[in-house]
Amino acid sequence: MTRPRRHVEEQVAMMTRRCLDRQFFLRADATMNAIANYEIARSAGRSGVSVHGVVVMSNHVHIVVTDPKAKRSGFMRDAMAGFARARNADLGRRGYFWDEQPYCDTVLLDHEAMEEKLLYTLLNPVLSELVDRVEEWPGFMIRPSDWEKTVKVRRPDDFYSKRQPEFVEFTPRRPPGYDHMSLEELVAYFEKRIKEKEDELIAEREREKRRVAGIEDILSKLPTFRPATESEAGRIRPRFATKNPEVMQAAIARERAFYAAYACQRERWVQGKKRVVFPNGTLWLKQNAPVKCGERDPNEAGLAPNMRPACGEPMSLAG
Repeated sequence: MTRPRRHVEEQVAMMTRRCLDRQFFLRADATMNAIANYEIARSAGRSGVSVHGVVVMSNHVHIVVTDPKAKRSGFMRDAMAGFARARNADLGRRGYFWDEQPYCDTVLLDHEAMEEKLLYTLLNPVLSELVDRVEEWPGFMIRPSDWEKTVKVRRPDDFYSKRQPEFVEFTPRRPPGYDHMSLEELVAYFEKRIKEKEDELIAEREREKRRVAGIEDILSKLPTFRPATESEAGRIRPRFATKNPEVMQAAIARERAFYAAYACQRERWVQGKKRVVFPNGTLWLKQNAPVKCGERDPNEAGLAPNMRPACGEPMSLAG
């Protein structure tokens, strides 16, 4: 039996999905960008997730969300299936689109981890030495300048049934934990952090006499291209993110307790026992069977209402 996922209402998470054999199926072009825009918008509307940041790289995608209804698995199922169907049709191919691993779901346990992973997502093309500036990336992105702006996303002309909505209204949302800042102040803060990191990386490359790959190289790659080098990032699948060891240990302990309680209650449920209460965070059974689940701990790390900034130095952008 597949190990159950634990998803809790209001969790903040970064999700990553990678293409089969690291091929460049998602390579930027007008069609791919239109598919990504439509699928993210439509799937967000269906699931109710608040999308804070997205970057579609040539062979993987990063997405940072708040999950008010614990339905981000449905968001990823719908969006990634839509990516695969439409892009396969566009490329005239069949078969698997995504790699054999399920999507990586990393719960961001505190404000610092959330800001770090959101910046990492937005800066991914720069950190990967493909472009000098985030704004140069030709692929689909959701950036701070998009927050709280409602857009009407049009269904791409091809690859979709007319039964699908022709237009989807979608509003990317500001991340939680910045209530002390206006939207304008928040956007300016993130844009400043992004520029600082861009400038740092540009200076580092100039010292080492290195250059980024550049737009021409990015767009010249065929969708069937795959990097020759091994990807360390593809092997790393963190369940949680925080720099605080106590918070990390508590999250791991909570997850282990969930699995133990889930296994116990599932055995009782299969045996037909009465008064079976599954632990909070039970996902698949709650969605597909009339089971009762325990209440959420409102003080749990990683929930949007608990995202409060702490004093200290800016975070690194490793990882």
